[in-house]
Amino acid sequence: MIYLKLVRFQNLIAMALIQYLIRYTLLIPTYGKAAVLGDVEFALLVLSILLIAGGGYVINDYFDIRVDAVNRDVLIGRKIKRRKALILHALLTFAGVVLGFVIAYKVGYIVLGAILVTSAYLLWLYSLKLKRKLFVGNFIIAKLSAVFILSIAVFEIAPKLYQKESKYLIILLCIYALFAFICSLMHEIIKDLKGRLGDKSFKIQTLATEWGVTKTKEFVKWLSIVLASMVITVSVYKFNSQIYPLLYAAFFVVAPLFMINIWIYKADKTEDFSRIALLHKFIMFAGIMSLCFFI
Repeated sequence: MIYLKLVRFQNLIAMALIQYLIRYTLLIPTYGKAAVLGDVEFALLVLSILLIAGGGYVINDYFDIRVDAVNRDVLIGRKIKRRKALILHALLTFAGVVLGFVIAYKVGYIVLGAILVTSAYLLWLYSLKLKRKLFVGNFIIAKLSAVFILSIAVFEIAPKLYQKESKYLIILLCIYALFAFICSLMHEIIKDLKGRLGDKSFKIQTLATEWGVTKTKEFVKWLSIVLASMVITVSVYKFNSQIYPLLYAAFFVVAPLFMINIWIYKADKTEDFSRIALLHKFIMFAGIMSLCFFI
């Protein structure tokens, strides 16, 4: 159970859910099951991504032991030995990269293997030093979230660009990738607000420590407004005559985003930002589940 917590098992489940939703709500209905990756190859590619992501969570905690001791409870160094954590990171990352390369080569998507290697390296570099640079770490994690949305699907679509349906899928996936980018950026900044005391103690540059709490809250507010505007625009354009998707977008995505605007201004204690982070996770989950409306 401790190791599952270390690799953020719940986050990995959500990541797998996203890939399978994209597969069964967009790719298979559009192209047919015979024209996409087989079940085994797809499952192994998803597993390779999850292994790399799990390794990224481990190495992030490994380099943040002192800061996390101030901001939250730590696992590495107390319940899990540092050496074991480092070995676990190496095993997960190596297994994910090798598995990804093998499957990518087998199905003719060798570029996907290179993307996995680059992602693993960026996660390590982020944990080592980039997260301590103002906004750079936030941007990298947000960008990787967008790449994750596009990773497997793009290589499913690329050989089928001549089909007219492919253009629609690319546009739709780019919209979801942008949604993931903004959501992830908000999540990282909210985490920075929550952990600002520990970050400030160790001179880690974040928006919260450099801009101050007020300006950082304002930035989160505008990100939420941009995200809500995007959701409203896409929902009205795509589902203008369908009441259930519109109600879903209004009550499960847009309304919670505006609730974050209210809560963020009042937030001061760690518990306040934890509640905002939890609501934001709900918004991300609701955004993922909205793929079901495209079946």
